[in-house]
Amino acid sequence: MKHFEGQIREGKLIRAASVIAAVGRHTQIPSYRKMSKKWMVSDWEDVEDWSSLIIEFEDSTHAVIMSTDGMLGGTRNTIEVYLSNAVVRANMCPNTAVEVYAPDSKVFGDEYLVEKLETKAGWNFPSPDEDWERGFPQELKDFIEAILEDREPLSGLDLAEEVVNVIYSGYLSAEKGERVTLL
Repeated sequence: MKHFEGQIREGKLIRAASVIAAVGRHTQIPSYRKMSKKWMVSDWEDVEDWSSLIIEFEDSTHAVIMSTDGMLGGTRNTIEVYLSNAVVRANMCPNTAVEVYAPDSKVFGDEYLVEKLETKAGWNFPSPDEDWERGFPQELKDFIEAILEDREPLSGLDLAEEVVNVIYSGYLSAEKGERVTLL
């Protein structure tokens, strides 16, 4: 989002100035490992299942990003943007366009509802068009149009490089336990 804000306001990418991060392997915590019934996938090896990242941008704004695979209720991909004159909330997953309820997990049988869902009992949020809501067709369309029109894709090399720098700086921050400066 900062990429597009920078393009609109200044004609350039607003870059990350610093990051501070933490990661965890919550499904490896001894108290969780001792549980006889595990509701979440817990047999991954050598990978974190929880992370949090705070980015400070060069324009003094901040972003807080949290990610986890160890969460009941299925995948959760949401965005909240707090502006000086508005708030924007986007529920990509769970997308709340469709909500279903079943008192028993057998009601929906083998029907796919949502990624990484541990039970189909209770309230669930199946997506009418999961690929579209996650942006896959739009991403492919932009890529093809960029080739046909001989232009840079909307998410071009500058943004890709910035994302990789932020991700690796986040891992470095988590390892060192301190803020990492990028600029």
